[in-house]
Amino acid sequence: MRPVPPIVASLLVVASLAAAAGDRAIVRADEIRVVRSSLGAGSSALPLSTKALYAKNDPWKGYLASERVCPGGERVDLPLARQVETVACLVNYARQRRGLSILPIRSVLNGASINKAKAIVRCQNFAHNPCGGDWTSSVRAAGYGGAVGENLYLASGRFGAPRVAVDAWLNSDAHRKTLFRREWSAQGLAVLSQESFGGHSEVSLWVSVLGKSGQR
Repeated sequence: MRPVPPIVASLLVVASLAAAAGDRAIVRADEIRVVRSSLGAGSSALPLSTKALYAKNDPWKGYLASERVCPGGERVDLPLARQVETVACLVNYARQRRGLSILPIRSVLNGASINKAKAIVRCQNFAHNPCGGDWTSSVRAAGYGGAVGENLYLASGRFGAPRVAVDAWLNSDAHRKTLFRREWSAQGLAVLSQESFGGHSEVSLWVSVLGKSGQR
């Protein structure tokens, strides 16, 4: 049987969460870019070249921290907590290069990221609202209100490594715009490693939630 080619997909959304839990979120449609809305069991994969982890002549290469600065950038065999630390380091390095503030990890945003990742796996749908309903439910359930942004990334094999995931966000205009929003002051991250998802094996699922200060 021929090996399944690596897949890569990413999603983002930016919204303003009203302070009151009963208010509806306002989603800015011009800031949503869907590279792939879902990967169900019967869907075809997004192909990705196996020749190199990074795009040829990558214009954002200078925004990627080196292995010395953010160790483990190309490893998917490290404990998930270590991989999360590496992505947080890479995000902060890129923001500093852009002249922006670094984003400390907040447990409440971590919780929202973990809840979203688990929902994607549970409902087998790579989307911001994988099980239907309001995509912000994971953020609200974690007790966080105010402005938030969310980037998702899904890839198989070594293409799911921290540095490769951040590079994919940087090379997407809309994802990069979310990553570089000036008002963010905190972040939460989660990664789940799945033996199989959407017909593919050794899959890494990344969820990045960025939030504004002064929120619970």
